[in-house]
Amino acid sequence: MIQASDSALKRLTSVAYLSLGAVVFLGTVFIPRFHFFSQAGLVFCAGLAIYVLLWFCQGLVANRTIAAALFVVAHLVLFVVFNLAGVPADYLYLLAMPIVSHASAHLRWHGTTIVVATYLVAMAWFFQGGKPTLQHTVSLTASMLAAFLFVILFTRLVIVSMASRDRAEQLAKELETANAQLREQSAQTAALAAANERNRIARDIHDGLGHYLTVIAVQLEAAGALLPADPVRARDAVAKAETLSRQALDEVRRSVGALRAAASTGGLAAALQGLVQELGAPGSLSIRGTPREVPAPVEQALFRVAQEGLTNARKHAAATCVEVVLQFDERGRTTVEINDNGRGSAATPSQPGFGLVGLRERLATVGGSLSAGNRAEGGYSLKAEVPA
Repeated sequence: MIQASDSALKRLTSVAYLSLGAVVFLGTVFIPRFHFFSQAGLVFCAGLAIYVLLWFCQGLVANRTIAAALFVVAHLVLFVVFNLAGVPADYLYLLAMPIVSHASAHLRWHGTTIVVATYLVAMAWFFQGGKPTLQHTVSLTASMLAAFLFVILFTRLVIVSMASRDRAEQLAKELETANAQLREQSAQTAALAAANERNRIARDIHDGLGHYLTVIAVQLEAAGALLPADPVRARDAVAKAETLSRQALDEVRRSVGALRAAASTGGLAAALQGLVQELGAPGSLSIRGTPREVPAPVEQALFRVAQEGLTNARKHAAATCVEVVLQFDERGRTTVEINDNGRGSAATPSQPGFGLVGLRERLATVGGSLSAGNRAEGGYSLKAEVPA
């Protein structure tokens, strides 16, 4: 049973009852045999006041169905009193309309049917002065039934309309709430994406530009040392520094443009070989297993690990020998390990440097892991493993 909100339905019904009561009350002024100061008129006005009072007293009963049933029964008794007092049947007919409407709004179909049938019998009796005939009863019943059905249909249409309006208002509020939550989540997503992009660019600058600047500094330092004794080798070192500076510029452009950082031309192995050659110290690259292509994000992450390891070996560890191991195992995992014979690291695992933090974040995006620490035989080891 479709229901409108109680407050809206109560307001609508109250207006209908009060309006009808006022119209019927004013009718006592214009009928000579039934006027305000006659006995029937006084009884009717008193009953009309009870009629309105009973409507407002419905709120004292918690159950709406029971309240409506008591309301209808009370008015049936009141109608009998009206009839005995000589109130014209036309007025009783008008007063029956809102009662039928009220019953259809608050009672189930069988309850409404009982109310309609009761009023049909009562009105047929009242209109014929207690002496009904079959022909007159059928005629009255047909006309009153049509009127009652119209009232019931109109009432149900009003209730459906009010319920639809209430539902539309509720959906509008829910939609507004959902839109507010969506805007908030969208803002949080944008902030998170911006933070991730800042972290990515920071890693790219540290891992890429930092490496190139370190190697350039080494080459210029070597050129300065060789210049008095060996100008040719010094010029070669300066030329190599110039080449590396151009590569560093390209690296910055790739980072800002969100391009792939490790733009290797011959795969991961060739890129790692280029890094070893740029180091400027004895180093080697070992490839174990059968080389295979790996996804670009994985290649980029492993390239950065090797770049960080080689830079640290030359810049901080003062290593004289560095070994880079690239391994493709049969379990579908790719590993890059950098071992040097330098002085190791004083950092603790609980307080890693920014470089290691960035590498771990980068590897986490491709499902990889990173391990780092001093070697027992001396030096430092950095190992990255990725399922690819």
